[in-house]
Amino acid sequence: LDRDGNISHNTARLEGKTLTPAELRAACHTASFFAEDRLVIVEGLLLRLGSAGRRGRRGRAGGATSDLDEFVEVLTSLPETTTVVLLDEQAPAGFLDAIGSKASIHHFPVLRGADLRAWAAARAKSQGAAFAPAALDRLVALIDGHHLGELASEIDKLTTYAAGRQIAVEDVDELASAAVQYQFWDLTDAVIEGRADRALGVLQRMDARDQPPQLLSFMLVRQYRHLVLAQAMLQEGLGAAQIGAYLGLRDFPLRKVIEQASRYPAARLEQAYRKLLASDVAVKTGVLDADAALEMLIVELAELARTPPRRAAPT
Repeated sequence: LDRDGNISHNTARLEGKTLTPAELRAACHTASFFAEDRLVIVEGLLLRLGSAGRRGRRGRAGGATSDLDEFVEVLTSLPETTTVVLLDEQAPAGFLDAIGSKASIHHFPVLRGADLRAWAAARAKSQGAAFAPAALDRLVALIDGHHLGELASEIDKLTTYAAGRQIAVEDVDELASAAVQYQFWDLTDAVIEGRADRALGVLQRMDARDQPPQLLSFMLVRQYRHLVLAQAMLQEGLGAAQIGAYLGLRDFPLRKVIEQASRYPAARLEQAYRKLLASDVAVKTGVLDADAALEMLIVELAELARTPPRRAAPT
């Protein structure tokens, strides 16, 4: 996979939800002067392909090949120096049948509870860090098993900060503020992606840190406002730099907003914004308390995002 030790300079990461077979092919066949081997990482492609049945090499009426067929064709004709890693929660049976022995499957279950704590303790030990039990509990409550990279980074940062002394709860609270901000993003992202269980899990952990529901509701409103504005600017033909300057976003948050805005149906986005307004009115008029309103809002928005778009009736 990395014969010359330079694969980090020849690695591409792609978003599978919007990826085309042509874009994947181009990424896989890109040559580099600095590295012999190439790594292409794609996240979310299999989930997307799983929602569409495989029709065979050609459509029922002899039409164009399906997305699944085209992606399989790309993945089964890779250069010998290219490795593609598909990151997903599960692989559709149609894809596994089509790809055959060309691929190998590796399962990495999400760590939870005692397993996650044990992983964090092992990471801390490998860095020579000593966590007070309550401090380690606080850290794994902040960052769950979906984000081991973030958890490892926080452990490394706390290790450097403590400089050999035992890491206390106060150290975690002081230095892990970035993790709290990360959870804000995780909450809104899960809602927009239609993952209600995931969003409610994040909400529960944030409640444990006494995050006010009004603040969390504001974060949801802000994120959906970004989607509305980004979608309007995309329709006007504006580029990422202009959108980022207007919204005050850059790097990953900007790319994520543009990706979500480009595929979220405009009519459904308007419905979501109306639900946000109705929830705000219900809280301010005393119909619902802030906590109940936020939980209901998360479920309703996630369900709205998960509902398949209606197809126009044939004429």
